[in-house]
Amino acid sequence: MRPEESAPAPATPIRWWRLGPWSRNHLMRRSDRLEATVVLLAAILILLAIPVAAAFGTATHTRLEHQTQALRAGVHQVSAVLLEDTHPAPDTLEVPVRSAAGTQDTARARWSTADGQRTAPVPTEGPAKSGQTITISVDADGNLTGPIPSSRDNTVLAVSAAVGVWASAAGAVLLPTVLAHTLLARNRLRQWEQEWTQFDMPPR
Repeated sequence: MRPEESAPAPATPIRWWRLGPWSRNHLMRRSDRLEATVVLLAAILILLAIPVAAAFGTATHTRLEHQTQALRAGVHQVSAVLLEDTHPAPDTLEVPVRSAAGTQDTARARWSTADGQRTAPVPTEGPAKSGQTITISVDADGNLTGPIPSSRDNTVLAVSAAVGVWASAAGAVLLPTVLAHTLLARNRLRQWEQEWTQFDMPPR
């Protein structure tokens, strides 16, 4: 091998293995081994947080599905008569209700309940005229209900919750790890400065 050629660098997994706290390298200082131990524990805790977050997401999805089923069981369809032509939904309605996806048309309508008649703005599938009959969803008391979350909506919420829990746990672990690295690095620099100061001192 020619002098200008150098040995290939070790692979990254091997290099990380050699930097572990179990390394027999005598050049590793106590602070190096302590930092390696902290990093190893942080990596283990972050990995262990994955199944915990997954379990939380699964429990959240199950709870949301039960709520959706309860909402569906308490909702039924009734006929309502429009009292006016449809118009774009204002920012504030007398009855808070979410329009269906892609629908912005609303109109005041009247429908019958066990306690009498109700009147309120309702969403429509498109432009409609006064006197037209449409179908709306109401609860057991005859109150207008909004759209029921779908299984896809519940899945998105559950996944978001799981990711949020894992990110929070990872952040809680990484923050003290970075702090420990900063403190240990400053301590090493201070020791190096002291050693260089002693090295520059003339012999007695």
